[in-house]
Amino acid sequence: MKTLTMATIALGLSLTSFSYAQNVSLTTTNWAPYYGDNLEQGGFISVIVNESFKASGYQSELEFAQWTDAMRQVKEGEKDVLVGAFYSDERAQDYHVSIPIYSVFSGVIKHKNLELDFYSSYEMLNQYKIGKIEGAVVGQSFDSFPFEKLQGFAGTEDGIQALQNGQINLFADNLSVAKSAASKLGLEPSDFAMVQPPIEKNDLYIMISKKIANAEKIRDDFNAGFIKIQTNGTYDAVLKQFNQL
Repeated sequence: MKTLTMATIALGLSLTSFSYAQNVSLTTTNWAPYYGDNLEQGGFISVIVNESFKASGYQSELEFAQWTDAMRQVKEGEKDVLVGAFYSDERAQDYHVSIPIYSVFSGVIKHKNLELDFYSSYEMLNQYKIGKIEGAVVGQSFDSFPFEKLQGFAGTEDGIQALQNGQINLFADNLSVAKSAASKLGLEPSDFAMVQPPIEKNDLYIMISKKIANAEKIRDDFNAGFIKIQTNGTYDAVLKQFNQL
């Protein structure tokens, strides 16, 4: 696991509401190009989260782990915040959920050798062996369908390698993440494509453990900080820095 100590609080913040800088521990998994331990500053989503906390007087430290481990650590209160999660009603029982911080498309990814470009129903997809990140939310409709050949993987790289090797036919994820994983594995990113249509447009959130002290305040302070960086131009500046505009 790799830990990134994010920047300290900005000079000039008003101390009216914050008498000291509170530390928050963050965790997530490798999901490039959005966040990852091999990306500049942990990726642009990591920077957005850090800047939002910083704007509300917090210091943050981010550690990367497998997704199921990251979720468990936050659920049990070993870490404070899970970064970059999709919403589900089940998750909302264990975590306080922020306002949305970014949106991405989920879909089923194929290798170019598979002759499937479009699908019209999940029944049509059900004939294929499908992979996904273990413990991940793909989309409400997808997650509620009883796929017969659905297999969990530790991360996107494992799933893309299985797709390349023919162990599975499709992998449910984000296309940019899949192509980034392919590149890291030494595979040709253009060999992978999303079967149309996308499954769902999902918002990314941070999720705060309900087992830590002041959990709701941390969520509310993060939300306030996120709104502040949108207002003062920091949010767009981060996206521009990482070529996301």
